[in-house]
Amino acid sequence: MRSSTAPRSATAFLVPPVAARTRRRRSTVPVLLDVAAVAVATAVLAAAVVVALAGSVPWDVSAFVSVLALVVLVAESRPVTSRTGGRGEALPVSWGFLVALVALGPVSLALLVRALPALVRQTRRGAGPRTAVVGAGVSVVGVLVCSTVLDALLGGPHAAGPVLRDPGQWPAVLAAGAAGLLAQWCADLAARPVVDRTPRRLVRTGSASGVLLTLAVVASAPVVVVSAEGGAWLLLLVCVPLGVMLVSAAIARRHERRAMVDDLTGLPNRDALLGATARALRAAGPGSGPGLLVVDLDHFKDVNDTLGHPVGDALLREVAERLVAQAPAHAVVARLGGDEFGLLVADGLEAEGLALAVVEEMSRPLRVGELQVLLPASVGVALAPEHGTSAPSLLKSADVALYQAKEVRGRACTYAGRRDVNSIERLQLLGDLGHAVERGELYVRYQPQVDPRTGLVVGAEALARWQHPELGSVAPDRFIPLAEQSGLIAGVTALVLDQALAAAARWRAEGFTGTVSVNLSARLLTDHDLPVLVAEALHRHGLDASVLVLEVTETGIVSDPERAGVVVRRLRALGCGVAVDDYGTGQCSLTYLTDLEVDELKVDRSFVTGMTGDRARAVIVRSTVHMARDLGLRVVAEGVADAATQRALADLGCDVVQGEHVGDPVSATAVRDLLRRQVRAPGVALAVGE
Repeated sequence: MRSSTAPRSATAFLVPPVAARTRRRRSTVPVLLDVAAVAVATAVLAAAVVVALAGSVPWDVSAFVSVLALVVLVAESRPVTSRTGGRGEALPVSWGFLVALVALGPVSLALLVRALPALVRQTRRGAGPRTAVVGAGVSVVGVLVCSTVLDALLGGPHAAGPVLRDPGQWPAVLAAGAAGLLAQWCADLAARPVVDRTPRRLVRTGSASGVLLTLAVVASAPVVVVSAEGGAWLLLLVCVPLGVMLVSAAIARRHERRAMVDDLTGLPNRDALLGATARALRAAGPGSGPGLLVVDLDHFKDVNDTLGHPVGDALLREVAERLVAQAPAHAVVARLGGDEFGLLVADGLEAEGLALAVVEEMSRPLRVGELQVLLPASVGVALAPEHGTSAPSLLKSADVALYQAKEVRGRACTYAGRRDVNSIERLQLLGDLGHAVERGELYVRYQPQVDPRTGLVVGAEALARWQHPELGSVAPDRFIPLAEQSGLIAGVTALVLDQALAAAARWRAEGFTGTVSVNLSARLLTDHDLPVLVAEALHRHGLDASVLVLEVTETGIVSDPERAGVVVRRLRALGCGVAVDDYGTGQCSLTYLTDLEVDELKVDRSFVTGMTGDRARAVIVRSTVHMARDLGLRVVAEGVADAATQRALADLGCDVVQGEHVGDPVSATAVRDLLRRQVRAPGVALAVGE
């Protein structure tokens, strides 16, 4: 596998229609190429006119022929294209002038002004010498056929004088132009697999307006010939419609290019990347294809919210520069939106190596002014044709691979269909999740927490649920990861927090003095605005902070312990309790526990369930309970499935238990009814639903 990690120039963007850009400035390379091409063409053309016209064309039309050649050269250098059928098709707007040049001037001049722009265009596209020569050669087929047909119809080599002054010969000019254009189309179709590497088509697609335009430009050839009687000035007048068309096309191309560029970074945008991917797929040989990478910055939202949008924008520009430097020659680097970028490489063998290089590059801090910010990246990779045969399908596969990569932050992952059988449904869920809160599809259920010695309810854990209108009940372990990956977790958490505190306020009115627990995502644990959100929710429902316990996972603590410590301290300063959820399944050490000053430890169900029949699990639970109590922490055991486990936990000194034996998650109303019965019969344990 080849890996391209060395810095490259911005010629990576020389993929039409996106202009090359480096460090947000337009590259001077294409401009210099244009200037050089025009200078060379002008010099060659001037010499050719002097040599070719001498003795072969009457001097009274030599100026006319010279201007005519320049007009054709300009028109051929900036061809007008139509997007009918989803692919750019060059319209022969200059063909009438080219036919007139064949009729009035030497064929060698017509061949030159036709072949030279074609050669420059192929070179600009990065074509090799063979492809460039073939492309230029194909472009002159129509000129040769036109000249041959004209000679045949006129009974010998034509001369400017007879064609110019004999109206009876003008139909021959029209017929020769039509024959040449037909031959040119056939040559383009035959050579397309070589020049463009696209499938050969028997019928050229085009709109009715395109066909009418083609007929009009062919019919204009005799008109241009006739205008030679008036000299070069009359030709310039005849060229006015062509000039208007070329200017209009140039303006349209400029708007199209601007619409395909991201304003912030100067990179191509999503549409441009999809277009470049489609072209790369068409150009790919059998069994090979391009590779597409989707890069997402981890924790960018947190940095953006903390440091402000101007700093966030500066960071995105710095990331864009790094990706351009990492990309191999002729790759396309694009900004897809937000903090997502895309990289397209023509050779799929380079994709995985490039992904690893990007991950390594983004592991280095970014510098903005005096600030140093670490924004690690996750990368999803999709390879054609095995992961997609169209631009949208390849991008979708890369997105799915990105989701897989973000399960473990800061790494790259290549799409594996066997690991994502439900990828289409996952993408559907991701799209629907954003509207679920507004539609009221998300709701909260509460799992009772009891004292293992008395069986009395002392709290409840709030759990998010989703009732999808088409898919029915969606399990939390399916939509919560999607919410975390898409940035929707903040909205989901705010909804759960609001509903949980509203329920707690109603329970308090019934005389309940217990707590309500709400889970916090690892992504929110580093959000400095979280304590403000919690304080506002408590104030809105008129509750003291001691009623709320916020549960954090070990993964969230380990991923950024310094920032997590700041947020946890601010939450505890409000008076909220903080619990470490699923303890024992992550990488949390005693150092993190003491530094965070948490209040509660929740032993994971994987150790609690079956502990009465498994000595190893029993030892782990006993050690955890003793350690937590020595640290002054309250202990909650999850996954209590039977009375024997509850009694064993009570004997160990566990403070709180929850699980199917204690009660499954139920509505807030069911918990209220349970608390009412408990108040009426104090000291008597009641099962949920009793």
